[in-house]
Amino acid sequence: MTAREFTGAYLASRGWDKPVVLDEELMIEYPICLYTFEDRRVFALAPEIEEGMELVDPQAELAQVLQCLFDLDQVRAVKESVTGFYAPRPQIGERLPAIADEGALADLFQAMDETDSILGEVTAADDFTCCILENGRMLAAAGAVRMGKIADISVAVHPECRGQGLSARVTAALIRKIQGAGCVALYRAQHNNLPSLRLAQGLGLRRGFLMEGVQLIFPQEDILAP
Repeated sequence: MTAREFTGAYLASRGWDKPVVLDEELMIEYPICLYTFEDRRVFALAPEIEEGMELVDPQAELAQVLQCLFDLDQVRAVKESVTGFYAPRPQIGERLPAIADEGALADLFQAMDETDSILGEVTAADDFTCCILENGRMLAAAGAVRMGKIADISVAVHPECRGQGLSARVTAALIRKIQGAGCVALYRAQHNNLPSLRLAQGLGLRRGFLMEGVQLIFPQEDILAP
């Protein structure tokens, strides 16, 4: 799979057909996401705000888009960035069982804190799942939710089992399952999550996009830039 093919599949799964997308699921406190794809296409997501949207340049950088929409002198912006990876070729992974024991999955998450999960949360209801069990105890789990052809992966590993390669095993197995269903696996890694980034590199995944987002902390209401 090429970068252009991945971008096409991702855009089709989201229904994005123009450079600036108004997303009703975005909140005013989390107002903008800028996606820069490896084939150089750029898309900006913003909540359904009419004020200022006509001023947004489709090629604008994140800070410029924010300046069009908000008075940045009155808010505190907390930035984040996430890299989206895809598998450019068929993944060689073992066959692992799907998640069938929701109790064992709940025990896994009970042992974790918010920073333990690589990104997202695995559920037994995900479209694709697999896990690693030992004597009825769930050591690692992975799940993916499908939207169009894209299956968005989440991974969880028991804190006591870190450094044993379980995250790579369960992720590779899930990607193999996703590809076997004719879908494209998407693996996200936050820019400061080094284990997650190393996992993507170790599995031979390729960067598909960089998502830059920002959360705004409002000291008062009604501060949209005039």
